[in-house]
Amino acid sequence: MTEELDLEQELEGADGLEPVGTLGREESRQALYALLFASDRPLSAGRLAEAMGDMDPEIVGMLLIELREELDQREELPYLLQEIAGGYQLITKPQFAPFIRRLFQIKKSNRMSKALLETLAIIAYKQPVTRPEVEAIRGVSVSHAFEQLQDRRLIKVAGVSDLPGRPKLYRTSDEFLVQFGIKSLKELPTLEELKDME
Repeated sequence: MTEELDLEQELEGADGLEPVGTLGREESRQALYALLFASDRPLSAGRLAEAMGDMDPEIVGMLLIELREELDQREELPYLLQEIAGGYQLITKPQFAPFIRRLFQIKKSNRMSKALLETLAIIAYKQPVTRPEVEAIRGVSVSHAFEQLQDRRLIKVAGVSDLPGRPKLYRTSDEFLVQFGIKSLKELPTLEELKDME
């Protein structure tokens, strides 16, 4: 039995992953393209490097820049490569959004209510924050809003507060960055900018 396991590991590679061969520059770029095409989430250069057989992440970063430039020049493609939430993802060009919305038949019920958006905004700007702190700002119970935001994977537990009762601390997730199409929280408008929009 041990010999069989050893043979399996040898066939799969020592780390249990599918073995990959060494690729040239163009083949590596094509492999990156395939990985991005297959993923529905942004992939970091480090994760892509690992999938490429532990390639140097800096080389992967350079290949991603080349790939993005190539895709930007190909106007016939309905998608482009964008950096989102600390990773890279192929996204559809904005002019095709109406068709995609129709395809997935986005219903009004899936849209976030004003109360949900307000709760999410408080978490985004005050994080890490406890539920009682958000309730103190909003002046109403936010337990239902927190449940919905967690169901949508827009917020996550980020630890425990030192306050009495040790309430959970919450922060926005990577899904939040993806949903709002931003690389990091630094891209959120400042409170002054938000006041100017009113």
